[in-house]
Amino acid sequence: MAEVKQEINRRLKRRDVEEVSMASDSASKNIDILMFETLITDALERLSDKVATMIDPINLQLQEINHKLEAIAEETRKAKEMAQHNTEAIAGMERAVLLQQEEISRHQDKIIQLETCLREKRLKLRGVAEDLCPSDNLSHTLSEWLTTLLQLETGTKAINLIENAYRVGKQRQKEPRDVIVELNNTSMREKILSLAKKRRTLNLHNSKILVFPDLPAEAMQRRRSLKETTATLHSMDQRYKWALSGRLIVNLQGTTYSAFDENSGLKLIQAIKAIKEPGNRKKRQRRHTSSSEAGGSDPLM
Repeated sequence: MAEVKQEINRRLKRRDVEEVSMASDSASKNIDILMFETLITDALERLSDKVATMIDPINLQLQEINHKLEAIAEETRKAKEMAQHNTEAIAGMERAVLLQQEEISRHQDKIIQLETCLREKRLKLRGVAEDLCPSDNLSHTLSEWLTTLLQLETGTKAINLIENAYRVGKQRQKEPRDVIVELNNTSMREKILSLAKKRRTLNLHNSKILVFPDLPAEAMQRRRSLKETTATLHSMDQRYKWALSGRLIVNLQGTTYSAFDENSGLKLIQAIKAIKEPGNRKKRQRRHTSSSEAGGSDPLM
């Protein structure tokens, strides 16, 4: 019995030691955890402080960048406003230049028309041989020749058809100088021009003679500048005529278009192409019908 009690006491003591040991191990682990948490907390606080010290300069830099971007945006806005203003100003100046060019062109038309009136009884003959028609006998020879042509072609009888005739330009070996003839009236001038247009060329002593109206140099320059325009009109089968001032005139669908230089010639071609294209023609017809019903009409250019 005593031995049993002793064994029981030994086992109790051993169990208490084990429990104490276990408790000690648990407490040690808890202490380790607390120390680890403390170390982590300290490290996080130090990292947060370090990050804060790094973020502050970055924030300042970002603020400066934002200020600069705002300034750039403001400058861009001002530049756009200025560009818009400049664009409008340039467009206004271009319109003013076009108006001035048109005004100058109208004044040139008047000057050319006045000069043309002074030349209304004159013709220019090209191809009259120098040796066949010497200057001292030029008026008489050409007057007899033109009188004969008119009488044969139209039955027109004329006496002293030419008042004056003279050569112009520098004398050259291969080609004779042009001859300016001044007729006694404008009706004879028109008859001769009509005859020349009908026959294309006239013959004088086996020489082919071309006949032109005697136009001012400015009018001839306008015609030369519109050479490509007239070629395009020919390809489009579009009829045209020349004004005395050298302007090119096209009448199409009740609207009159004119050109006096290369740029205005291009605009004239564009306008005519826009009208002649099938889709645009239908739209224009519908607009014309609506305009007619409303009592309106297409404006002249």
